[in-house]
Amino acid sequence: MQHVNSRKKPLATAMRLALAFSSISLLAYAASSQAEPAMQAESVKSYDIAAGSLTGVLNSYAQAAGVVLSFDPALTSGKTSTGLKGSYTVKQGFDVLLRDSGLQVTPAADGGYTLKKVPLGSISSNPDVLPEISVKAVAETTAVTEGTGSYTTSSMSTATRMALSPRETPQSVSVLTRQQIEDQGLVTLDDAVQNITGLTMQKGYYTGDSGSFSSRGFQISNILLDGLPTSTGANGTFNADNDSLDIYDRVEVVRGATGLTTGAGTPSAAINLVRKRPTAETRVNVTLSAGSWDNYRAVLDAGGPLNAAGTLRGRTVITAQDTDYFYDAAHGRNHQFYGILEADLGPVTTATLGIHYRRVDNDGLIPGIPTNTDGSFISGLKRSTNLSNDFDYWKQTDVTVFADLTHKFDNDWQVKAAAVWKRPEQDMLFSGLSRNSGVLYQNSQRYRLDNKQDSYDVSLNGPFSLLGRSHELMFGASYRQYDNRNWGGWAAYSWSTAGPVVNPYNWDSSSVTEPAIDMSRWNIDTTTSQKGVYAATRLNITDTLKIILGARSNWFENENHLTRRDYKVTREITPYAGAIYDLDDSHSVYASWTEIFEPQGNIDRNGNLLEPITGTNYEAGIKGEYFGGRLHASLATFIVRQQNRAVNDLSGPNPCPGSTGGYCQRASGEIESKGVELEVGGGLTPNWQVMTGYTYVAAKYTKDDDPANIGRLYNSNLPRHQFKLTTNYRLPGEFSRWRIGGSLYAQNSVKANDDSRIEQSAYAILGLNAGYNLNDRTEFRLNVNNLFDKRYYQTLGWDTGGNVFGTPRSVLLTARYRF
Repeated sequence: MQHVNSRKKPLATAMRLALAFSSISLLAYAASSQAEPAMQAESVKSYDIAAGSLTGVLNSYAQAAGVVLSFDPALTSGKTSTGLKGSYTVKQGFDVLLRDSGLQVTPAADGGYTLKKVPLGSISSNPDVLPEISVKAVAETTAVTEGTGSYTTSSMSTATRMALSPRETPQSVSVLTRQQIEDQGLVTLDDAVQNITGLTMQKGYYTGDSGSFSSRGFQISNILLDGLPTSTGANGTFNADNDSLDIYDRVEVVRGATGLTTGAGTPSAAINLVRKRPTAETRVNVTLSAGSWDNYRAVLDAGGPLNAAGTLRGRTVITAQDTDYFYDAAHGRNHQFYGILEADLGPVTTATLGIHYRRVDNDGLIPGIPTNTDGSFISGLKRSTNLSNDFDYWKQTDVTVFADLTHKFDNDWQVKAAAVWKRPEQDMLFSGLSRNSGVLYQNSQRYRLDNKQDSYDVSLNGPFSLLGRSHELMFGASYRQYDNRNWGGWAAYSWSTAGPVVNPYNWDSSSVTEPAIDMSRWNIDTTTSQKGVYAATRLNITDTLKIILGARSNWFENENHLTRRDYKVTREITPYAGAIYDLDDSHSVYASWTEIFEPQGNIDRNGNLLEPITGTNYEAGIKGEYFGGRLHASLATFIVRQQNRAVNDLSGPNPCPGSTGGYCQRASGEIESKGVELEVGGGLTPNWQVMTGYTYVAAKYTKDDDPANIGRLYNSNLPRHQFKLTTNYRLPGEFSRWRIGGSLYAQNSVKANDDSRIEQSAYAILGLNAGYNLNDRTEFRLNVNNLFDKRYYQTLGWDTGGNVFGTPRSVLLTARYRF
């Protein structure tokens, strides 16, 4: 019976997912069919919208009217409006705002509105009279999410470097938009990853200001900045990727292997942080927030044209934060400056230059709580418990300079050259724990990091004709270099019974004197460089069938300046293939395949370098697109097979010969990761935004030197089931100044990788938020996270640390004023 049930269970799950996807489609069609009658019953409302740029006034009016307006910002660039005062229907209000502008608004089939050029003078000066003009509504194609109020985007390029809609991309993709970031009060990249379908964020396993990120059972190794890849900062025991979201328009994610665009990496996912750009009209926003644990934050975001012609534009974002935390002996100070200039060197040539400076000055780090010797949690501990010292700190400075140059040719081809220079520095002092005969002893460690990352890329893309059809071609070359220089050490009493004795129930963080630390005990000095040439084409085989083919040739070299143990890989080919077939106007099925390649610098117990990671990645699914692209849905299934991945050799020496700590590594044989991903994101109605996703992932050993590992989970610390939901709704009628929303996160039980006796049961976290527009310039928002104050461990570690409490109930009040 057990065998029969186990065979039926995946089928039943698949059927439930298919029914869910069908239900989403039916809901979308039902809402679409009801949208037009609702538009016909328009009521008169009063408006008081100040004069300003036409773009800003239209966005303010659409928000006040509770409708969705889609248009190309180029249509309104440089135009102004006298504003709107008085009582109008939705259409009358648009007609007044657009009078003599050469533009006209037309209702779209999905219940929203679109904007289009019309001959000057064809729009009547009487707002009650509309000329009869037949216009075909065209959905907005810009990828920018700021100001759209949407939880989705119409275009993404992270997967293939070609601007494709989510439906046209033959991989599982997600986007965290500016609106969702603001609705949920998300501040850092950790917050973003926690809220994106299929991604897992864990804090405490690595020491530092950032969590570690995973997808499909594997750690994420690439973070892109405006499409240029950089390596994640996990480095032995430290992590420093927790960027601030204030400067980003959106976060794009492609799950699975992304070798075509990133080169070497893992088959997990790629995270692309897309920066805010200068605006064609002047915008100035000030945001102030205050929350639990004396969390105070201020953001100034200003941008617009810098000359009369509007050919030189700029933008700056300045952030300052001062906060305590829910745990003791910690205080954070975070500051950043972001500046960007954009210049039109000609009608078809644009240059961009920018800088991002961020400084983190934290007293203390997030605490990793020990367990009892049998792996059970220590009962009665407060979530504020922090078994560290007052002298612990984390200081980080990041300076990033970036530039790009784009030129468009008359034949719709475009060339783009881009560069990123990133200079992160960290200085940290933290205290860990060891156990001897059941007694906990403290150790203190200090490390410095002075790293460099440079990334360059030049690409050319555009259409071409073949066999009577138009297709698209993209090719380019890239180079990136990562200099990793770290040094440090630990107190003489570390990992011995000479260290301070720690009582978890009664610990005084000021009781220990800061020890002397020998900074020459530990040292890393390596340079990793990658070169690549790549190409891809999107072939329109028929009206309903599109195929994407691509490949990348990689050159990889790692130089160890201390041990002289260098390694390189030459001309490693990473192929890419995907196909999309349109079932109808709203649905497509797709399949994709790529190989996986990642050199690794790990050594075994004999001092030999492990072979590169290799494997294959398969994915198939169905995607839906509704309301002119304002709602997307997808259902994907995938299989990843990976060989030679390094794991700790627990039967070998610790520390590994030639290192200062940690086990040697060994090849893991083969790991197979299987799963499904379901996501729905965007607008169900003009006033209702939603983003929801369910993920099932099981990564298991299928081949290994240790027969006991076969069939076991590769990383038991990662949840197999995750459900994430965010939604926001603007109330109708006289309550339209109000928006209400919520979020839900749920996962199954997990066990610690390093000690299977440590287990966290399944849990769910609920959050609520509400927003109120005092007027068209002033907005207030209240966020309540972990509403029911659920007590849980967000991350599991080992018996002497790494177990991190989830954040208790917290409240954040935010006020924003638009000048």
